[in-house]
Amino acid sequence: MGEPVAAHHHSLARELECVSQVPIFQELAMDQRTSIAKVTRPIHAEKGGLIYRPEEVSQTLYIVNTGQVRLYHLGDDGRERVLRVLNPGDFIGEIALFTDEIHQDYAEATKTTELCTISRTALTALLDRLPPLALSLLSALAVRLRTAERQAMLLAIPDALPRLAGYLLTLTDQRVGTYTLPMSKQDLAAYLGMTPESLSRKLKQLTTQGIIETVGRRQIKLLDVAALQAVAPQ
Repeated sequence: MGEPVAAHHHSLARELECVSQVPIFQELAMDQRTSIAKVTRPIHAEKGGLIYRPEEVSQTLYIVNTGQVRLYHLGDDGRERVLRVLNPGDFIGEIALFTDEIHQDYAEATKTTELCTISRTALTALLDRLPPLALSLLSALAVRLRTAERQAMLLAIPDALPRLAGYLLTLTDQRVGTYTLPMSKQDLAAYLGMTPESLSRKLKQLTTQGIIETVGRRQIKLLDVAALQAVAPQ
C-alpha cells in the first residue's frame, strides 16, 4: 500500500471549491458554503494511500475534491470486495455524525487524491446553524441506502450475466448512449462479486449479442435497451 495521507495547508478558496462540488451543499447560499469551507481541512493521498482502515474510530466527514477513493473490505478468504468508488464531489464518513462507529472497511486512494475533511464537532455545529443542511444530509443518506439495497439485490443473483446486466441498466438509466464506468473494470468486477476474467467474458458476451459495445478501457455504449432488460433479473 502507498504512502499515508498527509495534511495540506488550509486554503479557503480551495476548500470552498471542494465544498461546492458536493450535492448536499449545493443548495446552500454562498455565505453558508463559505462557513463550511472555513472549518474544512485538506488532506492529500498518493495512489494506494489509505484514508482510513478497519478498527479506526470514525469521527470525520471526507469529501473527494480531486482523484478517486475506493471502499473495500477483505473477506475471510482474503479477497477484496469493493463497496463503493468515490469520485470528486462524493463523500464518506457521515455515520460519524451519529455515533463513534468503528470503521469496518478500507478507504484507499486509487490515484493521487485531494480530500477535504470536516470533523464531527464542526459538522454538528453546522447542522445546528444550517437546518437546510440537515435535510440535504438526510436525503443523501436515503440515496445511499437505496444504492446499498440495489447492490445487495444484485449480489444475491447467482448468475453473473444478469448481475452485470442489472448494473448496466442502473448505470445507463435504461437509455441508449455511451457511458463512462465510474470505476476500473477490476474494481467493477469486485463490486459485482466476479473475477476480472468473468467480467471480461460477460462483457464480450453482451457485445457479441449486439447489446453493448466497449469503447476504450472505461466506456460502455448501450445499443439495445430491450435486449439488456431481457437479460437482467426480472
